[in-house]
Amino acid sequence: MMILLISQESVDVQKLTEGIKPVIGVENAPIKIVLFTDPDCPYCRITHGNLIEYAKNRPDVALYIRLFPLVQIHPNAYRKSEVLACTPEDKIPEVIKAIEERSTREPFSWDWLKFDKKTLKKIQDCVNKDLGKKRVEKDLSLGFSLGVRGTPTMFINGKRHVGALRTVEDVDRVVRSYTE
Repeated sequence: MMILLISQESVDVQKLTEGIKPVIGVENAPIKIVLFTDPDCPYCRITHGNLIEYAKNRPDVALYIRLFPLVQIHPNAYRKSEVLACTPEDKIPEVIKAIEERSTREPFSWDWLKFDKKTLKKIQDCVNKDLGKKRVEKDLSLGFSLGVRGTPTMFINGKRHVGALRTVEDVDRVVRSYTE
């Protein structure tokens, strides 16, 4: 069963993607998916892999990630979000996978990341300088201003969709419903 909540109102895609680069795809792709996610949200964890797989197989899709940790119910999600915010875009799917291999109750550990020392140090320095925190706060502020209240919430070419996408076919069906 797929949860599907559709809003006909549209949000400016430029506002959604301002200051970030796609995790997968290119900025000028005609289909832009902006996902507001919490790394410890079980419905997000279902959705991440499906969105990533879908975007990898579609040169016309750009997938962007906005971090929206729901710390009231996922107390470890904020630190994981900071790490994701500091991770180079092309490495984010790897970090998401490493996080999802652990329990949501488990606090983040640098041992989870299997990057070369230079990449790992760059991420750690970014987190230690609170740059990840600044990005997370910016994403939270943007999300709240757009009425995001839960995760996963995504905007497909500016149109809101709330709920898990349990299969790649679900992703395709939802994307087509917003873009055709």
